[in-house]
Amino acid sequence: MLRPTAIEPLIVNSQTLLLPKVEVQLRRWAGAPVADSFGGKPLIDFAGKPMFAELAVYELFRLSGWEARWIETYGAPAKSPKQYIDWQPTLPKESRAAQVQQDIGNEVVIALLQRVALTNSNSFAGCWDVLGWQGDKLIFAECKHHRKDKWRATQRRWVQAGLSAGFQPENFLLIEWGFAPES
Repeated sequence: MLRPTAIEPLIVNSQTLLLPKVEVQLRRWAGAPVADSFGGKPLIDFAGKPMFAELAVYELFRLSGWEARWIETYGAPAKSPKQYIDWQPTLPKESRAAQVQQDIGNEVVIALLQRVALTNSNSFAGCWDVLGWQGDKLIFAECKHHRKDKWRATQRRWVQAGLSAGFQPENFLLIEWGFAPES
């Protein structure tokens, strides 16, 4: 469901990388607001449930037979990112630690992820939004809201660290998303 449909040039350390890209349209959530919108993130309607784009991508990985996690570094220690698999819409911001997380549990995937972090000054800063894996294949996916989100320097450094750790451009996937037209 997340097969690349285009190529995105990304400049990293004066080098232009050609990264796989997929463009998706997601339905806007029209129901009740959630208690914690994670700083005003837009909400997606995914199978009648409000969620953020990152969790919608997580779900698309899972529906395609992959395992995945939303890797969130905001507000997390540099070496311990959050690993979300769901978001409870009624939990207030003060209860964010109670949001649904699940450790990866796959030692090979953990080792690969930690190898990139080690190469990235021993930090997960800039780690891409969703980590998906199936067998020995691993994909870092970055969600960018069309014409709203910009690349951050930390995200470029994460790509560089990934390449230095042995990954290829094919291990990265840009997911540019927008809202589907409302009918």
